[in-house]
Amino acid sequence: MLGIETRPLKNPITKFKKPHCGGGCIKLNCEMSFFKKIALLASGLGCILNQSAFSVEDDLRGTRPNIVFFLADDQSFPDHAINGNTKVPAPTTLAFSKEALVFDRAYTGQAVCAPSRSMLYSGLYPIRNGCFLNHYSLRSGVKTIAAYLRELDYQVILAGKSHVNPRSQFPWSEHMNPVREPGLPRPVIPLAEMDRFIANSGDQPFCMIVASEYPHGPYIKDTPFTESDIQMPPYLPSTEGNLKRATQYYASIAQKEKEFQSVLNLLKQHNRESDTLVLYADDHGADMGKFSVSDRGLRVAFMARWPGKIATGRTAALTSFADFVPTAIELAGGTIPENLDGKSLLPVLSGSRSKHHDYVYGVSHNQGIQRRSVFPQRSVHDGRYHYVRNFNNMERIERERAAGKAINYFLERGAKEHGLPEEQLFDTQADPFEFKNLAEDPLQADTKARLKAALFTWMELQNDHLSEDGAITLFAVKKHSLNQTEKQFNYVVPKEHSAPVAGLVDPHASTQPNP
Repeated sequence: MLGIETRPLKNPITKFKKPHCGGGCIKLNCEMSFFKKIALLASGLGCILNQSAFSVEDDLRGTRPNIVFFLADDQSFPDHAINGNTKVPAPTTLAFSKEALVFDRAYTGQAVCAPSRSMLYSGLYPIRNGCFLNHYSLRSGVKTIAAYLRELDYQVILAGKSHVNPRSQFPWSEHMNPVREPGLPRPVIPLAEMDRFIANSGDQPFCMIVASEYPHGPYIKDTPFTESDIQMPPYLPSTEGNLKRATQYYASIAQKEKEFQSVLNLLKQHNRESDTLVLYADDHGADMGKFSVSDRGLRVAFMARWPGKIATGRTAALTSFADFVPTAIELAGGTIPENLDGKSLLPVLSGSRSKHHDYVYGVSHNQGIQRRSVFPQRSVHDGRYHYVRNFNNMERIERERAAGKAINYFLERGAKEHGLPEEQLFDTQADPFEFKNLAEDPLQADTKARLKAALFTWMELQNDHLSEDGAITLFAVKKHSLNQTEKQFNYVVPKEHSAPVAGLVDPHASTQPNP
């Protein structure tokens, strides 16, 4: 069955118009005007096409394909050829995009490794699943893709980087550890084991998540790229240091491209292209995006390919990492749990629907490795406008001082370090890199009010303890090799401060760092 091909978008932010039947399946009146007849004929054709699209969607349910999800590590959305970067080394993803459906509005819920992956694998946003700080574990009882698909008689493999816990809640059929390769700063994907598995997989369907460690730093120092090869995003100044670092970043992107190509080669070699849905995504953005709720952190490259089965082209449908689990369950013939935050992408993949979510959401606590200051953020995005609430800010601290409330040193330190206002609003269509804050623009008052209401409603549903007047909590964070010495950051959380402010009970406090 052929997918319905969508027309590539010139502007990645422009939304598709949903096909509309319009009652076109009626008898034409011979006295109608020529133009009216043409309009009705076109409407009838639209009805047929729409019905065809929905039939494709129906046919996809329960098809039980193999699923291969290639997940890149720390690559920003602008650093892709498919998103306009003409210099970045991207032969594999660029070629793949021509055979795939490219999602121009795909988002993770938190721009840091463990929370992003935990969301992808659980179908729940970070606050609900429990992993909202790096190196934290899922809450007890949270099911993951490994459990869901194994119950549907899939083999579920993780090949490469894990960065999720506890292991008991990720019952992989097999975990293939990444492999050290001389001359490279990070391990590579375990190709030999993947080859062995695919060759012997037989008729039982499988889901293989291939988690690369590239282009995550430390970057490849022996780089073939020079400063003239770099296309720097506008939010990064073209300093000598940034350009030199970017040449190494490009070398690491090239390594990721090589790994992705090797995965595609395996599928072709074993004649598994026709029965395999291949997904590609970055886990979140890198420079000046990681640890934040900005578009440069949460917006991700995302593509899907299944030859002859799903739509190709580009779509502006607003999608979330939480959508992967319900999509996989529906393809596998299972029943999607009602409590998931995501929903199946089958209507978008089939071409029957151009709209998916009304809103997607972002979370940041910014209390973890390297970014040691306390600066919790929440955000909501409708595909064009992006509203950000910075809960720890000097405006709030001054209000609470005036009310006679105790202000913790760490909170004030974080507010001063980040220096952001209480509210931010960006028109990401006119201002894709979010330079102009429209939060105080009277012309955008209705938009801000709508998004703010949506955000706080969602936070309540997520059991999120932050509110306009709620407590900001300090968490005891897990030690990490990147911050062995706390003196480097002048940041030690005293025991008396690692509890909710003003004695309020924090529903998140049950979440503990990974052992």
